[in-house]
Amino acid sequence: MLWKRLLRAIQPRSRIGYTIGRALSLREQGQLAGAERLLREALAGNPRDAVVATNLGIVLLEQNHGQQGVEMLQRALACDPNCAAAHYNLANILRASGQTDQAIVHYRAASDLDQGIAPAGEELMHTLLEVCDWDQARAQADKLRALVASRPAEMWMPAIAPLTAMYLELEVAVSKQVARYHAAQRVRGTKTTRRKDFSHEDASARMRIAYLSRDFRDHPVGQLIRPAFALHDRSRFEVFAFSFGPDDGSVCRSAIAGAADHFVDVTNHTDEQAARAIAAAGIHVLVDLAGHTTGNRLGMLAHGPAPVQVHYLGYPGTIGANYIDYFITDQIATPSQYAAEFTEQLAYMPDCFMVGDTPETSNTTAITRASQGLPEEAFVFCNFANSSRITRGVFALWMDVLRAVPDSVLWLKQSHPLTVGNLRREAQRCAMDPDRLVFAQQVPDKGMHMARLALADLALDTLGWYNGHSLTSDMLWAGVPVLTAPGRTFASRVAASLVHAAGLPRMVADDARSYVETAVRLGSDPRQCASLRNTLADNKRSASFFDARRTVAGLEFLYQEMWRCSRTGCAPRTIGQ
Repeated sequence: MLWKRLLRAIQPRSRIGYTIGRALSLREQGQLAGAERLLREALAGNPRDAVVATNLGIVLLEQNHGQQGVEMLQRALACDPNCAAAHYNLANILRASGQTDQAIVHYRAASDLDQGIAPAGEELMHTLLEVCDWDQARAQADKLRALVASRPAEMWMPAIAPLTAMYLELEVAVSKQVARYHAAQRVRGTKTTRRKDFSHEDASARMRIAYLSRDFRDHPVGQLIRPAFALHDRSRFEVFAFSFGPDDGSVCRSAIAGAADHFVDVTNHTDEQAARAIAAAGIHVLVDLAGHTTGNRLGMLAHGPAPVQVHYLGYPGTIGANYIDYFITDQIATPSQYAAEFTEQLAYMPDCFMVGDTPETSNTTAITRASQGLPEEAFVFCNFANSSRITRGVFALWMDVLRAVPDSVLWLKQSHPLTVGNLRREAQRCAMDPDRLVFAQQVPDKGMHMARLALADLALDTLGWYNGHSLTSDMLWAGVPVLTAPGRTFASRVAASLVHAAGLPRMVADDARSYVETAVRLGSDPRQCASLRNTLADNKRSASFFDARRTVAGLEFLYQEMWRCSRTGCAPRTIGQ
């Protein structure tokens, strides 16, 4: 969960600082029960100490004692309403539990009270983006940009995560520097893990590939990577999955665990222990699927357990780590002129970089437009992106499209009531009937979600800093054409790569103007859109996007080249260009 990543302890101070320090040391070692015992003893002797109460609240939360943890943070604030760390940690829990309005209040308090609570400002901005409060989000973004402009890098770097740097559209060199900084934090105190000696290994032996992720579950990354485990050529490759995430009991989890030659759960390992397990397995190529995403364990890679370490699929930009050698992409997602934005060497797939396969679908007999709250005869535009990806600028473009296509509707992902209210008000501000926004109902599983997507006529991609990735994949598999326009970064070009690979290059607009013109033309002539859908259906038999076996073969070629380069003593270099 989000709050588990974002909890921040207060460092020891005052006469009970030694006890707090011992407790935090135990916490870092994973000895949460011992940390709790020490903090309870400290609190018994200092019942009005907000620092002790805050740290005890954190330790309780990390042991899944949610209610007790919340109550302890509330106690800390009762003792000291200006305790920034208590505000911040309470905000994380409120946000994770859907109480977004209250989370915003506490993030703002944490940010205002103590600039040393580094992530509070950026988490406030991202939460405002989630509810599409664009005015306040812009104001907060301006504060973060001012922080970057006015202070030395060592002061603001902890406050700006790599993904935040992307959103703020910092200069490419600065964004790269941010990624480097955060990747380097995982190296502190690490020692290179002793690897297996490969010098005497038979060159004809099977290559050992390991995928490393917390998302081998019902998650976009798990759903996308799942076919690779079954499709790898076992005559040439031995495939490992090292998991450091929860077992959600899903079909996706079971499929990955069953298809991998070895499924190793390192959730409860320290980074060093996990690195030793990877090294002991004699892995040739270690494929990280997390990057700088929530709950990542880059520290495992910082130990260097494999001779070749590569990032794939999970994070939309450079990791900035000197312990990751390659970044897998394609020529559309990352044209060669943008290679300087990466610290890794680029490994180019021959077609689209993203793997995927036919997603599960449910029985469609009960899924109708009426059942989903959609008008039967209207042209249905849709976008199921997380609301934080929607900008005021792209929303205005969508309103232009609706205005030009009478009686059409825009079908959006169900969101928090604050988000729905803000989008409806923005529609009114754009002189648009807010009832032409339809918010999707919750469905019980991915299969039903995939089945209902086919009810849409045309998907309108988000433009700007981040476009549809796994979302675009879902739409194309559901048979819905996707209209996009690429930006200049990997995060804003993925959809263009997918749409090209699906055989619909004309659906990649040059700019926002042609994006709107194309959407209006297709919305005004349903026959053209129906023809596009027929083309997409036909392309499922031949287009590279729909051929998972072909994509996995492309990955295997890259892995072989990476290992050949390493085995012969060559430095990592661009592959496949």
